[in-house]
Amino acid sequence: MNKKKIFLAFIIFIFSLVFIVMGSYFYIQDIIKKPYNIQDSAKQEFVIESGESVRQIANKLESESLILGRNYFEIYIWQEKLASRLQAGKYELSRSMTIGQMVNLFVGGEIVGNEISITIPEGYSVKDIDRTLAENNLINEGEFINFDENINQELLSKYGFLEDKPKGIGLQGYYFPDTYKYYNNSPIEDVVAKMLSNFDAKLTSDLRSEIKKQNKTIFEVIILASIVEKEAGNAKDMSKVASVFQNRLDIGKALESDATVNFITNSGRSQSTYEDLKVDSPYNTYKYKGLTPGPISNPGIDAIKATIYPSKTDYYYFLTEKENGKAIFSKTYQEHLMNKNKYLD
Repeated sequence: MNKKKIFLAFIIFIFSLVFIVMGSYFYIQDIIKKPYNIQDSAKQEFVIESGESVRQIANKLESESLILGRNYFEIYIWQEKLASRLQAGKYELSRSMTIGQMVNLFVGGEIVGNEISITIPEGYSVKDIDRTLAENNLINEGEFINFDENINQELLSKYGFLEDKPKGIGLQGYYFPDTYKYYNNSPIEDVVAKMLSNFDAKLTSDLRSEIKKQNKTIFEVIILASIVEKEAGNAKDMSKVASVFQNRLDIGKALESDATVNFITNSGRSQSTYEDLKVDSPYNTYKYKGLTPGPISNPGIDAIKATIYPSKTDYYYFLTEKENGKAIFSKTYQEHLMNKNKYLD
């Protein structure tokens, strides 16, 4: 009888514990979703300094009466795994905002005042980005290039999509092309972090699942996407251009991409010369089969999606019309030569 009472008491204790834990969980989630004061929409400035921890940010939010408690902010950040994505800068917040709404601003880096808007076009290289940032007085010339050549390992560990990137290769390919707003004294670490966080957001779980399903790595996809970005004259042709390169890879045929040769020679020519093709480099895809050692540019989402979901074609060749950038595809080399005579010569 005593054993039954003890067992019953144990069961009651377990159920009570579960009830308390669940009750606490739902209570915390409810508080996280509540603003400090739904009626107070007045804007106030809030600054996140470079290098501040989640706890330091939480303490400041609490001390300025913007959140109901620092612990709720820390729990939300932990739940959403956003600690590495909070951006330094000056923000406009109000007591009517929820923690989630504030964090969306912090992650997106939607800073105000003393900010610079900079556009990084699709297909830009690290050198192009460096030049653009320097022209906008955000960095000193060469600073971005130097950062890419001397990547901080701690930074790499924050982004799971970099796990399959070989050591010794910079982050070209992962600096997502977009329009960014930066605090005018943003350190280079924050400049890079915003681009990488944007890449992390744009490469959705569905895209990552499809890459894995195809037994490819993110790194391999970004390499090919960087070539597609430079080869395709417009977004409409990208999936077919990607199919040409994928078809060639499938049969072990060299990619023969002029864009990869131009990456070495930096000649700016859309068509490689005979001398260009003699350059001995693993980036010369006329000379070496397979993918290049790394991306040749920073592709946009259209090129990335086209590479993940290429069209189903029998094409192995293509050329681009000089006048309108339209791609002309062919199945055989003979057909390709005829197209060259018709559209290029």
